[in-house]
Amino acid sequence: MPFPTEDQAWNDTLLYLLERRRPGERTLAPDEFTDELPFVRPYSQHDMQEAPAFAWVVVHKGMTEALGAPFLHRVPDWSVPVYANDVFVIFAREPGATMADLSDTDHVKSLFAGLPPDAGIAMPSPAPLPASPVPAPPGPEAAQAPAPPQPMPAPPPPTSPATQATAMPDGLAQLRQQEVLRLLREHVGDRAGQRVLDLGAGEGRFATVFAEAQVLGVERDTGAVERARASHAGLPNFRFTAADPTAVLAEAPFDATLVIDTLPEREDAAVALLAAAAAATRPDGLLFVSADNADALGRRAPGGVTLATLSAWVRAAGFRPLRAEGAVLPWGAAPDGSMLDALRELGRLAGPAYAQCIVLVARRG
Repeated sequence: MPFPTEDQAWNDTLLYLLERRRPGERTLAPDEFTDELPFVRPYSQHDMQEAPAFAWVVVHKGMTEALGAPFLHRVPDWSVPVYANDVFVIFAREPGATMADLSDTDHVKSLFAGLPPDAGIAMPSPAPLPASPVPAPPGPEAAQAPAPPQPMPAPPPPTSPATQATAMPDGLAQLRQQEVLRLLREHVGDRAGQRVLDLGAGEGRFATVFAEAQVLGVERDTGAVERARASHAGLPNFRFTAADPTAVLAEAPFDATLVIDTLPEREDAAVALLAAAAAATRPDGLLFVSADNADALGRRAPGGVTLATLSAWVRAAGFRPLRAEGAVLPWGAAPDGSMLDALRELGRLAGPAYAQCIVLVARRG
């Protein structure tokens, strides 16, 4: 069943897991999560008598009957509640040092207060977790959530996140651009009659997306700005200006701001660019940002940013993350047409945890 992407509690819970789960960690969660995360055992396939071997348990407060009171009463014996909202409580078997124990919070207390009394039914002892994350053994969940692909040959060493897309083989670079455009259409849309800001616009890339929006592209390279103006000469809704993307814009605020493959490598510079995006975006406006994934499968060279780090920067700038997506599976050699189709689909399955490119959509607070 589809994931409720418009529901804040569901999206916040998914983002929490995406930012913290390590490769191969098995997770018990509602069926809706199976298309969003690998290694998920859905509620519909949960065996209440099976020895728990989950690194994470995602409890939906309105679906406790699917897990059973005896199982839920035993969960605190081997895991710790580390995240909670009005709908979910997440338990971690091996909580990190920065994860607080929420056992005494109202969210967790209300979860257990709503369960039938523990009848003392014997439950299997928790199964030991492997010493290091490894793929889960074959089980019923395999049909629902395919395991992420094994590491591929390493891609070429990156230059910087802002230029990585053009440093890839041509076919892969075009595939990445196509996937980013698809996600831009899906999550931002045409924004007819609204104002869109493209920071680090280069020569302009989005004429096919924003047919009716008023788009301002900001680029520090004057040569790129001249080429962008020439290529968009017949599109009066597109304007380009040569300026520092981190400078304060007199034309703000905008309804949506784009930071696509332009995040600098240095943290202070990346944070400054996101702060400029926040200053230019109206309250409740959207941010669409993409960047190389430091945790992508097969990545051996330094560079890129993790989803957790990018989410933290976006939150610090004043945005609330809504959705994270992955685009394109990494590949070192120039792939042929059939391989490109596979890399497109595998990148979507790998998601923001493993794909080559992270796309994060957020809303201005």
